[in-house]
Amino acid sequence: MKTTAALALVAALAIGLAGTAQAERLRYGDYMPQGANEYSRTAEWMGNEINKRAAGKHTITMLWGGTVAKVGEMPTAVENRVIDMGPLVTPYFPDQFPINNAIPFFWPQPKTQAELGALMLKWHDKYPAFADELAKFKLKLVSVRPLPSYGLICNKPVRSMADFKGLRIRSYGIALPAMLEAIGAVPVSMADVDGYEALSNGILDCSPGDPPLTVGWKWADVAKYYIDVPMGASWGHIFVMNLDRYNALPPDLKKIIDDMKQDYLAEFLSTYEKSIKDTLADWKANGKVEVIKIPEAEFTKATLENPKVQAVRDSWIKRATAAGMPEADARQVVDDITK
Repeated sequence: MKTTAALALVAALAIGLAGTAQAERLRYGDYMPQGANEYSRTAEWMGNEINKRAAGKHTITMLWGGTVAKVGEMPTAVENRVIDMGPLVTPYFPDQFPINNAIPFFWPQPKTQAELGALMLKWHDKYPAFADELAKFKLKLVSVRPLPSYGLICNKPVRSMADFKGLRIRSYGIALPAMLEAIGAVPVSMADVDGYEALSNGILDCSPGDPPLTVGWKWADVAKYYIDVPMGASWGHIFVMNLDRYNALPPDLKKIIDDMKQDYLAEFLSTYEKSIKDTLADWKANGKVEVIKIPEAEFTKATLENPKVQAVRDSWIKRATAAGMPEADARQVVDDITK
């Protein structure tokens, strides 16, 4: 009986240890402060949702404000397992991720935020080159954050296309600088985290952004004119996870992470739609920011007919195929964006 009891105890301990070994502790790092805007608030929703669905068996710890990695360090931090998961702002890395930077080569473009989100997930499911490019850096897509249609927040009024001439406007990537030059502005390469100080002290005249983003970064505190131009939505962020870490997860946690692909995107789009409406209503009701609309035909003509803008658009297929994507797939991606 003693032997049987001892064996039972050993078996129970073994089961308990096995259960403990399966418990995973993930670390998510973000360069944004907690609760700063729609990006960080919906990232927090994702973290809470993962913890909720894991029911205490697995947990994810959310690390905010660049405490473990700045925006330019995110892909390296995830690749090297400094953190398990984080946001990758693809337009900041056009040479490292040319395939996953498809949309930022096509500003302006006609697709909405929701349409781009659906396209981004479709491409990752349909064309292996998207996932393969991330895998080179031990990254795996968790979900996507397509940017909504952007305008320009400025510290001086811009009431016509002629008023853009000579303005210093925050820029990044490849298509945006070409588009800004096409309207006569001077692109200034700068991350969004530096926009407030630059708008405050006159280094910048304007910064691209959607209405809630300008509030989240406090740009609208120092720049009181929002220029509504038809830039269209864009591909801004991908949630990525270390590929080796993902592959080693137990099946139950893998499913929770996999479900975030669609569930997070739906939460992000819903949150952003409400924030845009609320922000515009607040600006109008309280006179905080004047919204100035530039005629769509004038802006589109100045940008799409510009040779530099067209050269950038034409260059993406070359970049994508050089990075290993079949040309037929690359051309289909371009059709998806522009038609």
